Amino acid sequence: MARVSTTPEPVATTSRIRPTDRGARATVVRAEIPDGAGRADRAGRTGRRERPDRAVTGLRRRIAHGTGAMALVLVTAAGLTWTVLVPPDGTAVAADPATSALDNQLPPPPPPPPPQQWRQVGGDEFDGSRVDRSTWSVYNSPGGFGNGLRRPSAVGVGDGLLTVTARPRAAGGGVSGGVAMHDGRLYGRWEFRARTDVGNGYSPAILLWPDSERFPDDGELDMMEIPFGDRHAATAFVHYGAQNHILSTDTPGDFTQWHTFALEWLPDRITWYVDGVKKWEVTDRRAIPTTPMHLAVQLDQGPASGWIPGPDATTPDEVRLQVDWARVFAPVDDAGR
Repeated sequence: MARVSTTPEPVATTSRIRPTDRGARATVVRAEIPDGAGRADRAGRTGRRERPDRAVTGLRRRIAHGTGAMALVLVTAAGLTWTVLVPPDGTAVAADPATSALDNQLPPPPPPPPPQQWRQVGGDEFDGSRVDRSTWSVYNSPGGFGNGLRRPSAVGVGDGLLTVTARPRAAGGGVSGGVAMHDGRLYGRWEFRARTDVGNGYSPAILLWPDSERFPDDGELDMMEIPFGDRHAATAFVHYGAQNHILSTDTPGDFTQWHTFALEWLPDRITWYVDGVKKWEVTDRRAIPTTPMHLAVQLDQGPASGWIPGPDATTPDEVRLQVDWARVFAPVDDAGR
């Protein structure tokens, strides 16, 4: 604030305040005495300053009041600053201009886990002219759910594809098939690209099956099952426990077209991807298998109660499951299990 003089200069005034006799005289004198004439004489004769006009006095009073109010505001602000920056124990805390006091009470969020890295350890691109028997075993058994037959004649490789062909009207109640990898592993990532024809009564199933053959005790991980004849959605399942507890999810789409699937199985999680998008994750340790499993590709024939209907008059004479490639990965920190 600008410093205010305590000795105002004499000023000619026509104040609206009614003057006293002394005030009136002072006004006349200020108006009539020329500069430098008689001022020293008057001051020397009286020995004191003339009383200022009341308007000027009022101005000085208002200035003094304003100065006091400003001082009170500054004292209050200083007290608040001390309260924020100095806690009750007297220890000063440096102010962070980027955060508030409330923000500083919350711990920072933990950093995200690093992305899992993988190295390919197996698989098949199906570039040959027949099933690679060093990689796969071919089913030759009764059909799934006790329906029809599984025969090697239903499975072939050509044009860069593995094809399993079901024939619902073949002798023996219908024929279909499947293949299973010889080598299983504990934990990893499995990827494949697949499609299937429409056809009531048939469900493609690409899954991980326990090497022990102890189902349901050692679990089952279904990466793609499509029981719907029009192929409008794909499902994923986790089977676990002696009572065959089941967790599941599905995602919509036209699965007569090509889609890619992936499943990551680690000690603390199972994660399912469709076309590179994470669709589902299971972290319940009770549901996560703890013994090696291997990849299986099959086209199952119904009926299966509450799951797959039986083939009907609308079912084509041939229904195909086709796989473009299948790949197996291990975590980069895996010692080669």
